Amino acid sequence: LECHDQQSSQTPTTTGCSGGETNCYKKRWRDHRGYRTERGCGCPSVKNGIEINCCTTDRCNN
Repeated sequence: LECHDQQSSQTPTTTGCSGGETNCYKKRWRDHRGYRTERGCGCPSVKNGIEINCCTTDRCNN
């Protein structure tokens, strides 16, 4: 599986996920600088106030 892994509004980059990972994620939250976005492999659990979208196809988390 190939997932996007750039932060916030940086130029899109991708990474190949290891260990048979089948999910990509896009996590979004707000801090004092505005909205922040994190992308990567897996589907981590998040705290309240953090929005997360997980998906299962190549580059689906941009």
